[in-house]
Amino acid sequence: MRVRPVPFDPTLSAVLDALPRASNPELSLADVPKLREAATAFPAPPIAEVIGDREIDAEELTVPGPDGAPDLAVTVLRPRRLLAPAPGLYNMHGGGMISGHRHQDAARLADLVEELGAVAVSVEYRLAPEHPDPAPVEDCYAGLVWMARGAAELGVDPGRVVVMGGSAGGGLA
Repeated sequence: MRVRPVPFDPTLSAVLDALPRASNPELSLADVPKLREAATAFPAPPIAEVIGDREIDAEELTVPGPDGAPDLAVTVLRPRRLLAPAPGLYNMHGGGMISGHRHQDAARLADLVEELGAVAVSVEYRLAPEHPDPAPVEDCYAGLVWMARGAAELGVDPGRVVVMGGSAGGGLA
């Protein structure tokens, strides 16, 4: 008998039982360094390379973290000739909350900055298992608060901020 993680309508049982099962072994804490190493096998290109000759400025900043926690590193991408407050994109990276970094989404964010005329902020949050829940959530929230409070300085319209992320970043969003 297969154990289901949540109760489902009994009429779905036949469909669920017919689905293929993952054959991946269960992960352990000992696997985390290997996962992080594998994630760096194809490193993100440097920000300057991602931007190339586009009319985008990049800035690396350190901003206040949550109370009692370390400060946060953020990357800000903005249109070079920003004439009025722009939409803001606040991005959290993927990686299962155990790997990844804020630069891995730089190409996608640069495309959005260029296409939408938006200002993007990508936050570096603490990773598990060294920093379990709620550390990533608290870090991401602290970065968002910083962005909202500094909206005018960043060139962001505080009424038009989108919180986004892929995979684990989507969960954090």
